[in-house]
Amino acid sequence: MLHNAGYTNLLWIQGGLEAAEEEDLEREGPQPFRFAGLGGVSEFLGWTDQQRYAAAKEGWGYRLVFSARLVGLFLLADALFIGAQQLGRIIQDLWSQ
Repeated sequence: MLHNAGYTNLLWIQGGLEAAEEEDLEREGPQPFRFAGLGGVSEFLGWTDQQRYAAAKEGWGYRLVFSARLVGLFLLADALFIGAQQLGRIIQDLWSQ
């Protein structure tokens, strides 16, 4: 489809950009190609295979960032749950008066 649309300099990468090594392709910007398809909660928490591979190479500091995000997410969810319970009690007290 891209070739028919006029693009002539195309490259097929078996396994997608996650399989590309840094020396395989020229790139612009600081992010490696294997991180190109990441997004959402899994990217934020570092759950993707590419991020675990990078964490193994980078060491504990890289892993600590994603662990802190996970702990923060649990603390936020817990705070929202407790806040919702307290708000429910306040509303119930207002209706009973």
